[in-house]
Amino acid sequence: MRIEDTHLILLCGGFFRCTPAWDKGKTGIDDCYKFYFPVAGSARIESDSGVHAIRPGCAHFISGFRLRRQSCDRFMDVHWVHFFPESLYLRCLLDQLPPVVSLPASPGRGARGAARDLARLFESSGRELKPPRADAPPALACRVQGFLLVLIARLLERLDDGALRRFDPRYYRLKPALDYMQARARDNPPLKEIAAQVHLAPNYFHRRFRELFGSTPFDTMLSARLNTARRLLATTDLSVKEVADRAGYRNPLYFSRIFRSRLNLNPVAYRRLHRGTGSRKVRPAWGNVP
Repeated sequence: MRIEDTHLILLCGGFFRCTPAWDKGKTGIDDCYKFYFPVAGSARIESDSGVHAIRPGCAHFISGFRLRRQSCDRFMDVHWVHFFPESLYLRCLLDQLPPVVSLPASPGRGARGAARDLARLFESSGRELKPPRADAPPALACRVQGFLLVLIARLLERLDDGALRRFDPRYYRLKPALDYMQARARDNPPLKEIAAQVHLAPNYFHRRFRELFGSTPFDTMLSARLNTARRLLATTDLSVKEVADRAGYRNPLYFSRIFRSRLNLNPVAYRRLHRGTGSRKVRPAWGNVP
């Protein structure tokens, strides 16, 4: 893996008190990866592999793509963050992990400092979904990225080295095309143009891409455009029309239809979730934070 493949895009996060009202099935906002850092109480996550307890004393990695339901009988106080990797490489590695992985916490000042950094970055203020601060100091942003990457490193140490060695050559053979897709996702370039970046026939490139990533080039670029829209809706005051344009959609009605079909929410409702109220303000507890 190259260092440029490790960048994380943080969608939202904060400090929250879960109650039985937190119970829900999977929705579009869950299409990301998550870390939960509970400090009190407990909850449950149901994934396609079973039911998992979320309790203090661990950092919990969750693949929202494989989530089915979340529930809380009484309460759970939790620091949390939603994110997705910028590179397909890291996403592919994370998809090889179980849908929920609990990492034992390492108590100490470092863990408590990381919890404080998360709270500062997302400035929990009673909102259930809170985007990162636009004016976050560079040192704070770097510390949070570093903290999350350390946890991801611990997760990736569990992967089979042989599988990684087989994956790397195939990934880097296609990387020029992947970089082209990432840079031009807004323009939705045709398959022939993408495949030409690695001198492959379009149908052969499509097959190789799908074998490697489990999705099509079109779906991958669509996800990239929608992730751009999600970030803009959560962190800016741009109109839906402006968000659609920046995500590569000239027709805002078509954009809204695509957005709703993928996330089960229209853009206005998605923004309202990130800017609405409904959670209780709770004084963070630092002592047992992983």
